[in-house]
Amino acid sequence: MLRWIRQQLGFDPPHQSDTRTVYVANRFPQHGHYIPQRFADNRIISSKYTIWNFVPKNLFEQFRRIANFYFLIIFLVQLMIDTPTSPVTSGLPLFFVITVTAIKQGYEDWLRHKADNEVNGAPVFVVRSGSLVQTRSKNIRVGDIVRVAKDETFPADLVLLSSDRSEGTCHITTASLDGETNLKVLVPSLNKSNAYNHSFEFLRS
Repeated sequence: MLRWIRQQLGFDPPHQSDTRTVYVANRFPQHGHYIPQRFADNRIISSKYTIWNFVPKNLFEQFRRIANFYFLIIFLVQLMIDTPTSPVTSGLPLFFVITVTAIKQGYEDWLRHKADNEVNGAPVFVVRSGSLVQTRSKNIRVGDIVRVAKDETFPADLVLLSSDRSEGTCHITTASLDGETNLKVLVPSLNKSNAYNHSFEFLRS
């Protein structure tokens, strides 16, 4: 429903078909009616909070716990009616637990933000306008041709187009995904006899 409303307002134009077409090196067609498709960026976000939603989101998650919610109700009841015990006896421990937990979770989330910035800011080489340029990992777009050197980490989900090996293959490990350290052989999607294969010669390292 929300997508339909956005389409009616012109913010999200509908696609002509349900198929997805990826143009290599972002060489879009110059003629004909072409509607650019919107893809997700390559930015990695493993953090849970931001500066703006930390307080409300953290309080909501903490009071979802039965123990914290129970002591909150007791504290509110002691504030509204006359009870033999002071509200401080239940409010002060609750405030202490909530504060310490928020500081701990905020510090852990700050570490996740720091790790995300390191990954998103890692330098990569991509083909832009027919030349090899250096950019950051978060700026990789769908359709970019990325050059990956030996022993480097893949900055995104990639399709092997060419390799500097004589047989055109490469060996990779997927330890960061499934824990397997054995080498896997990848075969390039473009056949070596393909006429377009010469376009990737300048990517060989």
